[in-house]
Amino acid sequence: MAKNCHWLKVLNLICSYFQNLVQGLHHAGIMKNKIFQISIFALFAFLFSVQAIEQPELPKEKKGNKVNEIKKVKNTAFTYGEKLDYRVHYGPLNGGNAHFEIEPNSVEVNNRKAYHIKVMGKSAGMVDMMFKVKDEYESYVDEEAIIPWKCIKKVKEGGYTDSDFILFDQINGFATSRRGKVDIGFQTQDVVSAIYFARTTDMSNAKIGDIFPMNFYMDAENYQLRFKFVGREVLKTEAGTFNTLVIKPQLIKGRVFKDDEALTLWVTDDENKLPIMVESDIFVGSVKAELTKYQNLRNPLTSKIK
Repeated sequence: MAKNCHWLKVLNLICSYFQNLVQGLHHAGIMKNKIFQISIFALFAFLFSVQAIEQPELPKEKKGNKVNEIKKVKNTAFTYGEKLDYRVHYGPLNGGNAHFEIEPNSVEVNNRKAYHIKVMGKSAGMVDMMFKVKDEYESYVDEEAIIPWKCIKKVKEGGYTDSDFILFDQINGFATSRRGKVDIGFQTQDVVSAIYFARTTDMSNAKIGDIFPMNFYMDAENYQLRFKFVGREVLKTEAGTFNTLVIKPQLIKGRVFKDDEALTLWVTDDENKLPIMVESDIFVGSVKAELTKYQNLRNPLTSKIK
């Protein structure tokens, strides 16, 4: 896929990881870029919808030399020390694993307390034999505002390697990386921080059909994410049976829009807003990513039925 068609990649962001995972079995090396970066986004895009329902994109506020206000966000969803593990299945095959962890102690960034969040992912089984993936992301997220100050990326995918270090100036509204300097909007999130930012929102008043936006940065480009809340249902998983919220994702860049109804996403209907499962129908079957283990949650998992 040519680099000058980057926006097309983004339109297919939600399903790309799953498709690439399968294609790795047959065409190792074809997709040379962004596999795990996309995987994070695809596995937990539904969490972005949680944030979107309560906190849509706001206009920039100009006060003196400041562009964006650092707004405190109420967080009752997660805390230091939380660990989450996920497994990706293609039919009966184990395609890969992802581990999300918030370090147990705060760190100081820009004279403010921050969460240090690490995400690690790797291929497994037959997929690993054909197309090895071992990627790592780190995000330093403001404890009060739940916005990123910096992000680190280390990617190894087949024969492709990449790394980046992004600094976010959330006050003056720009992000700087080895790819250059880019203007960003209010409460812009990186690929990791967006997951946790989304979990802070109360969805108790969400109505079926609601669609809301969110600002997102990836590889020196800005995107607007929109998400459709489609209802609630009871979901049985490897980790248990849960009352869940169900989401459908949508993607926008500029005036381009796509509604990807092939992807269904579930999040616990409780204060934790815990990612439970994502499932997608693709050209040769279906792919499912599922929570397998969780530790040190902030709240009791009241959505769990059994």
